[in-house]
Amino acid sequence: MRILLAIAAAATLGLAACSQAETDQAGADAEQAASEAGQAAEEAGAAVGDAAHEAGEAVEGAVNDAATEVEHATDDNPATN
Repeated sequence: MRILLAIAAAATLGLAACSQAETDQAGADAEQAASEAGQAAEEAGAAVGDAAHEAGEAVEGAVNDAATEVEHATDDNPATN
């Protein structure tokens, strides 16, 4: 994201020697690039969120299984074991 902003800034500095049409096109290109970068960041955030949720579900299942095993291993009553 920072690299994209640096490229946009460098392009902006180079616009002083360009015609108005070139300047307008460069501005539009910079806006499009920023929009695409924002969308990519949103998608990456969603993917990280999904992965974190799945990891949490897996941990919860493992902890529940371990707790059940401990409960069975420490249960002295043969009728409930």
